Amino acid sequence: MCRRAGIKLAMITGDHPGTARAVAVEVGLLGPDALVLTGARLPPGDEELGELLDRDGVVVARVTPEDKPRIARAMRGRGHVVAMTGDGVNDGPALREADIGIAMGASGTDVAREAADLVLLDDHFATIVTAIELGRATYANIRRFLTYHLTDSVAELTPFAVWALSGGTIPLALSVLQVLALDIGTDLLPALALGAEPANPRTMDGPARTGNLVDRRLLRRVFGVLGPAQALAEMAAFTGVLLLGGWTLGAGPGPALLATASGTAFAAVVLGQFANAFACRSESRWIGRLKWRSNPLLLWAIAFEIVVLLAFLGLPALADLLGGSFPDAAGWPLAALAIPAVLLADAAYKAWRARHRVSARTG
Repeated sequence: MCRRAGIKLAMITGDHPGTARAVAVEVGLLGPDALVLTGARLPPGDEELGELLDRDGVVVARVTPEDKPRIARAMRGRGHVVAMTGDGVNDGPALREADIGIAMGASGTDVAREAADLVLLDDHFATIVTAIELGRATYANIRRFLTYHLTDSVAELTPFAVWALSGGTIPLALSVLQVLALDIGTDLLPALALGAEPANPRTMDGPARTGNLVDRRLLRRVFGVLGPAQALAEMAAFTGVLLLGGWTLGAGPGPALLATASGTAFAAVVLGQFANAFACRSESRWIGRLKWRSNPLLLWAIAFEIVVLLAFLGLPALADLLGGSFPDAAGWPLAALAIPAVLLADAAYKAWRARHRVSARTG
């Protein structure tokens, strides 16, 4: 799994080289490019040391306590993120020198545990691999969370931008209280459910992503694809209800018509959120390739979102407070168009990115 994830492995031990080699062979550490040597044969300079050991499957036996921090420093000097394990008193400097010092919690000394960044309670190497997988999944989930929230923010801010840029010619589709209701009432649980998305089988494929959480790709997807699709569906539903009700550009719609159109816009945003939540589960695969039941929290969150939508629009007290009423017979189909609009935009973008990746590899 480490090799599939682009992680190089090395065994640094004070044992005899024959013992170290036998253990390395048994666990599959040694490969065709493997190297077995003793601490006495290590070059004196950090640059030469890093060049010698910068490969996968290295075994260094008969090392001294001073050798381990040198090895960590040399690997860091070559741009690697170094994790070093240890259990003894003499391992303290190496655990400090590494980017991530990992002490053995069951058999390790107090000195090693105090010097380490992490304490491995079961002394099992596989637990480190599981932690790496969980860390990568958490990184991906934060990006899902941010993509979901930023996309909905585009849809929530669009009515105010359209109203301001049109000089009030186009009425305000959402009120401030409706935006607050979207943020607090319908956005929260799906966003949290995306934060609990389980690791997928491809989480450990290739090197870890170590860039910024909010990068150009995320912003392009939010402000160039998902956000505009959701905002366009919202404004189309709003103006569609107004036009069907007899409104003309520049005229002031009646309070009842405006409330119905505003409620339709509100419903379009929530239904767009429904599609957006599923689209955000993956940055590269469209929702038809995802397992629907792999994240039951998201299904429960969407069900709750629908209940809250019906309550906000169907309960007279809440509807009057927020400023929108229940959509009419034409409003619901218009609002429901937000679902295919978001999903189609997401599928088209992912298909374009897939073709771009293929052409980049072959070109």
